[in-house]
Amino acid sequence: MRAHWKKHRSRLLATPLNRLPLDIKAPPLSRCIKTLYHELDAAGIRFHPRCYLSNGWGCPDLVPLIGIPFHLARPDLMRLHREMGYDVEDPATVLRLLRHEAGHALCYAYRLYLRRAWRETFGPFHKAYVDHYIPNPFSREHVIYGKHYYAQKHPDEDFAEAFAVWLAPRSGWRTQYAGTAAAGKILLVDTLMKEIGSLPPLVRGGAEDCPVKEMPFTLLEFYGTSPGEHRRKASAYMDDVLSHVFPAAKRAGKKTSAGRFMAQNEKRIIHTVAFWAGVERREVLVIYRRFARRAARLSLITPPLRSHEALVNLVSLMTFYIYTYVHTRKFPVC
Repeated sequence: MRAHWKKHRSRLLATPLNRLPLDIKAPPLSRCIKTLYHELDAAGIRFHPRCYLSNGWGCPDLVPLIGIPFHLARPDLMRLHREMGYDVEDPATVLRLLRHEAGHALCYAYRLYLRRAWRETFGPFHKAYVDHYIPNPFSREHVIYGKHYYAQKHPDEDFAEAFAVWLAPRSGWRTQYAGTAAAGKILLVDTLMKEIGSLPPLVRGGAEDCPVKEMPFTLLEFYGTSPGEHRRKASAYMDDVLSHVFPAAKRAGKKTSAGRFMAQNEKRIIHTVAFWAGVERREVLVIYRRFARRAARLSLITPPLRSHEALVNLVSLMTFYIYTYVHTRKFPVC
């Protein structure tokens, strides 16, 4: 089975993206898109943004289309994506991201960003867009959708996140955000959707941004490295940082294996990191256990007198690692 996958993976990596047989209507991706459209219908919104396969999530600038990562269209591409060191979105995450991108698409389709109420509530649409920002975990002026602080990045993202919260069934936003500035933003979304929901869009089409059908390069060129090389870089990175968390003990005495130490402290570390990084606990758990498995393979140990230091270092390492991934969608492996 492993040999078969290795051979298939080699063929995949050598295939140009625009020659991959991909179908956005194939499950489970199609079910997520249908669920989004059902939620829009239930909310009284007539317009259904068209989805297409791209190199990542997003809406083209001012175009009411939704780009979806091509790896979600096939199980083997999802497996390859994981082997390249990236997380693959589960159906719940796909739907959460679809709601967010639908917010962008509706904003562009009805040119809501030109309205005075929109600008006064969310800010100037043409404000400079920055890739890196420092979020405020205690802000009550922005929604927190999926425990991320993405609404704080830009007025356009602020609206899309507020829309996603408004659209999500059983989100309980009226109770959760009662008395906050964020509630006012969701209320404006509610007002705007009731106004434009049954109307035809002002903008329907436009150019797709980075569609797979226009990408002539191979998957290996797309990822920029082979799975083996990526794993070597990831292991080297883990080995380096874990050697700082669990330095070699110079004195003899009772010691605890690093793997066991990480297992014993897993619950509280994950809870702490998830809270301060603004992510789901399961996202931290996946990464944390990768480090734990590597620490066990390296036979690292924790001297009793340095357990507190190791705990502090682990929390710091995981917070940095998760925070970097959340804001760049890449793991710092090299």
